[in-house]
Amino acid sequence: MAEMRQFRGKNASLWQSAVDQVVAKRNSGPSAVSFGPSSRVVPLQRPPQEDDTIQHGNDIAAAIDAGAPVSAVTAPAAFGTGLADNAKFCAATAYQLAEAEVKAHLTGDYSAVTALHAQLDTPFGQCDPKWGEVLAVYVASRVADGPIPYRRYNSLQDFVITNRLPDNATVILIADWGTGQDAAKALLAKVASHSPDVVIHLGDVYYSGTQSEVQNYFYSIWQQTLKIPLVTWGEKLTDFTAKPATFHMPGNHDMYSGGGPYYTVIDMLGQPASYFCLRNDNWQFVAMDTSLHDSNPNTVNDATFVDDQEIIWMKDKVNNAGGRKTILLSHHQLFTAFEKIGGQAVNQKLLPQVQDILPKLTAWIWGHEHNMVIYKEYQGIRGRCIGHGAFPVCQNPPPFNDPNAGVPLEDVNLSVDPTGFYRHGYVLMNITGPNAHLTYFQYDAETGLENALFEEDL
Repeated sequence: MAEMRQFRGKNASLWQSAVDQVVAKRNSGPSAVSFGPSSRVVPLQRPPQEDDTIQHGNDIAAAIDAGAPVSAVTAPAAFGTGLADNAKFCAATAYQLAEAEVKAHLTGDYSAVTALHAQLDTPFGQCDPKWGEVLAVYVASRVADGPIPYRRYNSLQDFVITNRLPDNATVILIADWGTGQDAAKALLAKVASHSPDVVIHLGDVYYSGTQSEVQNYFYSIWQQTLKIPLVTWGEKLTDFTAKPATFHMPGNHDMYSGGGPYYTVIDMLGQPASYFCLRNDNWQFVAMDTSLHDSNPNTVNDATFVDDQEIIWMKDKVNNAGGRKTILLSHHQLFTAFEKIGGQAVNQKLLPQVQDILPKLTAWIWGHEHNMVIYKEYQGIRGRCIGHGAFPVCQNPPPFNDPNAGVPLEDVNLSVDPTGFYRHGYVLMNITGPNAHLTYFQYDAETGLENALFEEDL
């Protein structure tokens, strides 16, 4: 099985999305996707990562992400004699033409586009027409770039949800789930088997949260598997009595396409904004948007932070919890044992924003890293990373660097499946009045069984 690749760069992810969308539609034939309330959704399937077009698209994305030039490849002397060379030429040429068109759109200078077309149109015309489609999809996504439709509160009571978390509840938390692959579907089916009252996704629909990806690799699977009310694309949920209540927090990949599809789908789930407070008399889940300022990351200093106004709203919930225990949720981590956040183990932009309320948190749970990590108390909090929801991570080469010194870990580790990939999982939280028991599950897709890697009472 080929590994699914992802990149931190926005343009690399948008390129992957364009390639994926074209291949998925071609593989599916005439589209049967429908988002009307009277019809079932038949989603496009995520293409296999072994697909040659996906592979060549990933090679281009890797160069984009590394800041390396995607050099023009010499056209084969005769198409059909060297399939690998043909494909490399077609992929590189599609990207060259696309970037020239984007630049022309932004500057009004079409000289480079004209020159490239004069040079490349004849050999590019022998390429599979799918590369022309990829070019068009990528250009459209780049030139449509605009501000994220982030929603600001008018009152500190905005975005507080008081009628969707029962006093005795089964809550499931899952992160980095939006791959659309069979493993993601199987895991969500296992989640549904617990008959949860609430399911919260901590973000990321790959590669860049485009409409096609959100429709096919998130909403259609989410809606059918969890059996939540089917809402027409672009409409809002009106039935708030159906269970489970589901929520979708923003990941950085959800913002790479501009965030429009993300905000469309949270309306369809009945979620008021990218941040919210879900509470009952004893507990509150405070969901924080750490992705607004990670929509076009600088990989040299990729520490994200939260909008200052949102911090005021969030601290109001924590400081005025009314005796409730607070679980803070975010996509990004405050600290990490395995990566660098702006060159540090701790996010030095986020820490000053939240440091004063950390002692008031019962726990902080996040995703982003595709791993399950149980931290011992650090920075005054109980930190939990649950980014092992569905993104495939290969054991070889090792996906995780040596731990950052001083960040303490529990000895809890995911196992590896027979194909060499780490297993996925989620967290089940059983709330009984003021008490809660959390089980951190690992799921075996081959057998359909799961096992608890860690349990705790809060």
